Amino acid sequence: MRYYLAIFIILICNTLVHGQGISISPSRIFFTGEAGQTVSQAITFNNTSTSTLSFIANLKDWDRDSLGGKRYYATGDNAGSNASWLTLSENTVQLAPGETKVVNLSMTIPDHLTTKQQRHSMLFFTQVKEQKAAQANGFHMNVLIEVGIQVYHTPTGLKSGELEFLAFEDKGAVAAQEGKTFRRMKVKVKNTGQINKDAYVRFELTNIETGEETPVDAVAIAMLPDSEQWVRVDLPHKLAPGRYLAVAILDAGSQYDLKIAEKEITY
Repeated sequence: MRYYLAIFIILICNTLVHGQGISISPSRIFFTGEAGQTVSQAITFNNTSTSTLSFIANLKDWDRDSLGGKRYYATGDNAGSNASWLTLSENTVQLAPGETKVVNLSMTIPDHLTTKQQRHSMLFFTQVKEQKAAQANGFHMNVLIEVGIQVYHTPTGLKSGELEFLAFEDKGAVAAQEGKTFRRMKVKVKNTGQINKDAYVRFELTNIETGEETPVDAVAIAMLPDSEQWVRVDLPHKLAPGRYLAVAILDAGSQYDLKIAEKEITY
């Protein structure tokens, strides 16, 4: 008996899929039409591989969980969906080697909307042409690529709001997969506006006694309107004992004020 393992790589980005030679752009589409209008946006496919590639389109609803991870639903299951407003000029896209193709996505905005809010859906393009099977550990692996494009409708007049810190917590020692132990911090962020926002949570860690600063990687976040989200950061596991000042900086871009939260911790 032969066993087949299908691997689906989900890409929510405008990028070249390494080893597959396909790029699909843009990664996000923002429509701003008014009620009763039909608006369109071009989606560009570029096949740089030496093989013919085929994709089929499908739509899903989605939102984010408390940590910012995406959750997907069948269309119509999310009150903030715009999936039923969307049509494509082609639902199946086939590209010859080296070919570039443009597909138009159209949104027809209903004449009467019960609420004025930003709505969103996810447009997926899934590779359906079976790849040449590669033998690995007794399995045949058929590698399929699925690219997701976020589609938003933002009516005029929505409030941009702010991103704000709601909480800053020290969760103590947490064991990582490599067997190391990290000190985990969590901040809770709220988007008070009616539109989605992208931001970075930057962390600074300073030894209060010596003034020595320890670099900590920033965390990129994306938030839907009127939502709350926990952001986790694991501090370096090897630090000298002492008192430290942990500072979290919420940076949503030049159009928003920086927000700062502080917490003293002891190693």
